[in-house]
Amino acid sequence: MGWLKNIFGKKTTDVISTEADFPVPFGYKTAWYVIKNETSLSVIEKLKLTVISEANWTFGLKEAYAKDGIFVSPMIDNCILVINLTHWNSDDIKDDGKLFSELQYFGSHRVADYYAWAKFADGKLLRLYTYVGGECQLENEGKMTIEELALGVDKYPQEDNFDDWTDEDWELAVFPDEDSVIGIAQAWGIDPFFGDGTFSDGKYEKGVGYLCKY
Repeated sequence: MGWLKNIFGKKTTDVISTEADFPVPFGYKTAWYVIKNETSLSVIEKLKLTVISEANWTFGLKEAYAKDGIFVSPMIDNCILVINLTHWNSDDIKDDGKLFSELQYFGSHRVADYYAWAKFADGKLLRLYTYVGGECQLENEGKMTIEELALGVDKYPQEDNFDDWTDEDWELAVFPDEDSVIGIAQAWGIDPFFGDGTFSDGKYEKGVGYLCKY
């Protein structure tokens, strides 16, 4: 396939792979959308992404992670996944949420101590929770979902009043982590680990998506 020029203008010898393959597990130190009732190309158009090339799961995710690109998946369970988002700001997420009939957002980064999830329907925000431990910031909007309650999200900080906390408050507090984000994603519909990774149940088919950039 020759040389592939990545989004920084550098060259890489990696060969673009467009042979359909099964979904590849992901989920830590990244952010992603789950968007329903769309196609890969309609998502790319609405998010104003630039396509670098077609790419299967293995190549698309590898390149996205290595070079700050974005992988737009093929259809799975009537959903398109947009993986390795480069913006984590809730205002950007809210703007994107207005574009789709249903959008879910998930993000985690253990170094930044950042954990977040959001859900939109018909362009309206239903739920947003964002915790940034290093900066003691919290966003908590909308009614907590049944799935969150089942996973113990009500035990996490609910108000941005950290300046008033005592040493005892900090010692007793329960905080979200990257597994919290994975748990919410699984409960809301699309498991980024795709079960046991064997696909023996035939739930997902092979497919090809797109490697993109902003």
